[in-house]
Amino acid sequence: MKVFVVAIAFAFVAAAVAQDGLSLSEEQIQKVHALAGECIKETGTNEAAVRKLRAGDFSEVDENVKCFAKCFQERLGYVKNGSVDEAAVNKSLGPLAGEEKVKAVQAKCNGATGSNDCDAALERYKCYYGENVKNLS
Repeated sequence: MKVFVVAIAFAFVAAAVAQDGLSLSEEQIQKVHALAGECIKETGTNEAAVRKLRAGDFSEVDENVKCFAKCFQERLGYVKNGSVDEAAVNKSLGPLAGEEKVKAVQAKCNGATGSNDCDAALERYKCYYGENVKNLS
C-alpha cells in the first residue's frame, strides 16, 4: 500500500520526474493517502482504475477517473481555477525531484488542454507520465 500511496501522491508531477530517491515522511504519506481517498469518494472512482492510471494503463479511464485527476491535482494545491500553480508545484516537488527537472516537465505539460477541466487534468497527467517513461528509458 505504501508504494501505491507514494506513487499516487506524485501522479501529477512526479510521474514525469525520476522517482528514485524520493522520500516522503510518514506524515506526508498519510496526507496524500487521505487526499486520494477523499477524491476517490468524491468522484466515485474505483481504486483499481486509479491504480491502472498510475501505471500508465488508460484502459479504464472514464469521466470519474478524469475528475479524480482534477480533484487530486487541486487537493495537492497544484491546480487552482483550472490552471497549474507552478510556484506551488516547484515548492512542493522541487526539493524532492530537482527544481530544474520539475520546471522542464512543466514547460512541456502544463499547457495540456481538454474538453473540460477533468479532461485537461487527465491530459496533463498523460503528458507527465509520458515524460517519465522517456526519462527512464
